[in-house]
Amino acid sequence: MTTDGPSKPASAAAATTQQLPVRTNSTSSSSQRENGGAFDIVRTYHEHLNSDRELTMGVAAIESLIELLRNTSSSTAMELVEIVKKEKAKLLASAPNPLPLLAGADLFEQYLLRSLRGPAATATGGSGPDRVLSFDETRQHLLDNKDLFAQRAKADRDSIAIWGSRYVSDRCIVLTAGGSRTVTKILLRAAADMSKHFKVIYIVDGHNRRSDVAVAQLREAGVEVETISPHKVAYVLGNQKQINLVLVGTEVVMQNGGIISGMGTAQLAHLTKTVKGGIKRFYVAAETHKICRKTPIAYPMVNRVGVRQKDISKFDNVGVDLSEEVPGMVAEQDEVDYTDPELIDGIITEQGVKMASQIWEMVDDYI
Repeated sequence: MTTDGPSKPASAAAATTQQLPVRTNSTSSSSQRENGGAFDIVRTYHEHLNSDRELTMGVAAIESLIELLRNTSSSTAMELVEIVKKEKAKLLASAPNPLPLLAGADLFEQYLLRSLRGPAATATGGSGPDRVLSFDETRQHLLDNKDLFAQRAKADRDSIAIWGSRYVSDRCIVLTAGGSRTVTKILLRAAADMSKHFKVIYIVDGHNRRSDVAVAQLREAGVEVETISPHKVAYVLGNQKQINLVLVGTEVVMQNGGIISGMGTAQLAHLTKTVKGGIKRFYVAAETHKICRKTPIAYPMVNRVGVRQKDISKFDNVGVDLSEEVPGMVAEQDEVDYTDPELIDGIITEQGVKMASQIWEMVDDYI
């Protein structure tokens, strides 16, 4: 179970969401590095991701697409859009799980299209009225503000922490898993409130280093943290009556309000709703740039939405060592599952806490 993505007040959040860009690949004739070498969108994406552990995959994709603009010699808006689309497809094809990248890339592409059509980007000359930026000015505007996208994405976690900490109750226990940086922010924010005294039970499986980091950070902040293995979850949910909140992060929020996150998240959500032992709520913490314009069409087959991971439902792997990595496939420790929106009580975003059913509206309004 995992993960994560940005935060700020509601009005500013909408503006930020509209400013997040995309990634694509370029041909050697139209996209060149300043040093003369061919621009490689896939390599650039991994460089961004590896250079900053706080970056989400979606924002890394956005920054890679901005780098594409810097290395593209297109002279018209139509040519630029076509190059972006081709490079975007190349980047998505390189990832066994392209959905987090797709969410960021789509956001950037929509922003780029709006900007090139006219009033999305404006500049004020002296005391005169705003004017529409030209094609070249629009591109330069994106390049000049490249670093702001990552900064805003990180800041969004602070806004999510403010919203989410309100759901951490005094004298209660939070059950979590996955090492989500956004969830950790929420819990640390709640721990800073002297009026609250809560405990955390953290599910760890030995494969996710981020979980170990999160546990260490919480303990350093003075939070009492107990760790359990995944096969103890049902037992703990049934016997620990003080658990009133199950909180996880996610890699992607689908447009129907379901989530695709680390393997085991769906199981945790089901157990939260079915195991008797007090009233427990299942909440997801996610930045809006993780919303993906896709909906699973055959629950729970994540393969149907582009995730390339081993399918154990057809007995194709009998006698095969599933721990062995297969090129082009999601590694076993990074496999994901789909959690139905009916199991989710709320999604905590930088724009507030949303019902799963409200994600459709956010897609229409901001993406």
